[in-house]
Amino acid sequence: MQGGSPVVARDVLICNTTQLALLPASQQTVYRLADPDYGPLRPRLRPTDTSDNRSTWHRYDVAGERTIYAASSLEGMYAEMLQALKKPEPIPASELFDDAGEGETVQDLIAHDFAQEAKEPAHEIDLDWLLKQRLYTMLLPAAGWFVDAEHSNTIAYLDRNRPAVLLEKGLQQVTVAELRGEDRFVTSHLAETVAQPRLQDQTRPIGLLYGSKLGSEWDCWTVWLRDGVHIAISVDVGQPVQHPGENPVLLKVLKNYGLSVPGM
Repeated sequence: MQGGSPVVARDVLICNTTQLALLPASQQTVYRLADPDYGPLRPRLRPTDTSDNRSTWHRYDVAGERTIYAASSLEGMYAEMLQALKKPEPIPASELFDDAGEGETVQDLIAHDFAQEAKEPAHEIDLDWLLKQRLYTMLLPAAGWFVDAEHSNTIAYLDRNRPAVLLEKGLQQVTVAELRGEDRFVTSHLAETVAQPRLQDQTRPIGLLYGSKLGSEWDCWTVWLRDGVHIAISVDVGQPVQHPGENPVLLKVLKNYGLSVPGM
């Protein structure tokens, strides 16, 4: 091939109809945490109205549908769940202390105290909510297509087909940064743009495969529970989430984020 071989992250199929980058569903094993009172396949149904308030939606939720999220590894799953509990934004020390130095933060003062004791400060959290969840192992459907959300073909498709509501919002260009952004109005509308078209075999995409914004080694999955997809997913009865003292994967993620739990 002239110009050398391209770097390809995944072996994708380029859809003849849409030019989206597709990956076949092939019963991939994924992991999901969910409240056992609802189970792993009963997420909230999103409304079909055109309300601007999507702040409580998850990243790639689609209007009028139920959407679940999973990860290819246990480590990636815990990282996604715990990201909201990472170290908080620095608080100016002057807000709490009259004698604080200029530019000092509360975290700086804590770190200084810990450094004198040769210890690394940790942000302590209460994991009760997590330990009430169950860990489900799932097999994705054996047939159908996932869209590789961050492939250049998919990004180009989204850029060509920017929704009118996002153009009105001032979206000038679609890049990976928009997909990984925190504006759920933007990310959910981009997800709907990918979810709507018929592919070359006249099916609609099952969902998305994308890299975690927390680490390039972690793959995440979005699955839209429509067109009978929920029936095609195999899921076990779930296992209790073990305490970090007995859960080395969870403990590793906590340490990476500088988080600790009471008693540890």
